[in-house]
Amino acid sequence: MSGGNQPITEEEEIIVGDKVDLVTRTGSVHRTMIEDRIANGPFLAGVPSTKGVHMPIFENDDVYMVFYRPSGRFIAQMKVVALESRGGIRYMWLIQKTKAQKNQRREAYRLPVNFEVQILEYVEDDHKGLTFVPDDNVEPPVLEVGNCRDLSVTGIALLTKRKYELEENYLLSLHLDRTPASIRNRSIHDERKPALHLTATVRRCIPWRTTNTFNTGMQFFGMTESMSDGIAKYVLSEQQKEIKRRRRLI
Repeated sequence: MSGGNQPITEEEEIIVGDKVDLVTRTGSVHRTMIEDRIANGPFLAGVPSTKGVHMPIFENDDVYMVFYRPSGRFIAQMKVVALESRGGIRYMWLIQKTKAQKNQRREAYRLPVNFEVQILEYVEDDHKGLTFVPDDNVEPPVLEVGNCRDLSVTGIALLTKRKYELEENYLLSLHLDRTPASIRNRSIHDERKPALHLTATVRRCIPWRTTNTFNTGMQFFGMTESMSDGIAKYVLSEQQKEIKRRRRLI
């Protein structure tokens, strides 16, 4: 059974015959195919093998299933409920724990970067409306400091130690090399550089290459036009600098 109460669309439904990728906790990716399904219950898939060595999988393991549709890529969390062998071939039964989420392919240019980003609790005030920092002198609790992999005007990709739930909202605090004045928020006090506060929704959180590390993708929301323009100018400026650097190396 899939997670969530909302009905799923045809695109979001995993069907028999789908060729899928399974992503383990360690971030390794294995290709297999959905062989069968019991009513609206578990899916049957072959246990992938490489050079005669089967994918390491055990009952009660959680994996991410990635499948593809004409409109894009979808990801759902699955759980292994049983393993069996048929004629020397190993199979696994999987139940769907979460509704499949579309992995949006952003049209905006993604700037490769490497800097730390504070991930903080997102605060909503019923009386004041949405408020990023509840008090000028009190900062929201820092959940962790993630490492930014890339940045665009629409979102950000982070490496995190925590696993974040899809559709949850968070407050991000980051320091760009030259934060444009037009996009500075009420800053988390930092004497080095003005902080930029952005609110974002988790759209992806899948295991990365090492255990206990996640590739977390977040989409920005609640941005003003000046903030959006400011980030776009920053990304464009850094992109142009990189192009000039490469030309000097040719």
